[in-house]
Amino acid sequence: MPPSSTGSACARLTSTAKLQEAQKHRLRLVATDGAFSMDGDIAPLQEICRLAEKYEALVFIDECHATGFLGPNGRGTDELLGVMDKVTIINSTLGKALGGAAGGYTTGPKPLVDLLRQRSRPYLFSNSLPPAVVGCASKALDLLMESNAIAQSMAAKTQR
Repeated sequence: MPPSSTGSACARLTSTAKLQEAQKHRLRLVATDGAFSMDGDIAPLQEICRLAEKYEALVFIDECHATGFLGPNGRGTDELLGVMDKVTIINSTLGKALGGAAGGYTTGPKPLVDLLRQRSRPYLFSNSLPPAVVGCASKALDLLMESNAIAQSMAAKTQR
């Protein structure tokens, strides 16, 4: 549901209807990209989180185009829009801003991460990451956590 989309009112109605329909299920999940790479639109996460809370759904964000770039400290769209405490699952990449060129990660509740480790085909049938990729991504995360200068510099250069 990117905000600049001409169909965003229609998307909101569709999302609400789908969440109402899903009430019969034990678990509900709202999934979205945080930043849409083609146009640079940012997901309306505050609205998504309000809907998810109303319908007792989990929120999942794909942050592959936001990690290291968006938010005061580069933590992504959930930080940018002030909903870090309302997002249950974040999936991102070790490439792009983190420079790892391979691999990714998922954060969330421990039982979910454990389930993914046991059942996720890409996890089970893939090789481990090269140590250099892990080292570079780890250092990039350290740099982002030590100072917000990198994220602030990026924000200043991309102001519209």
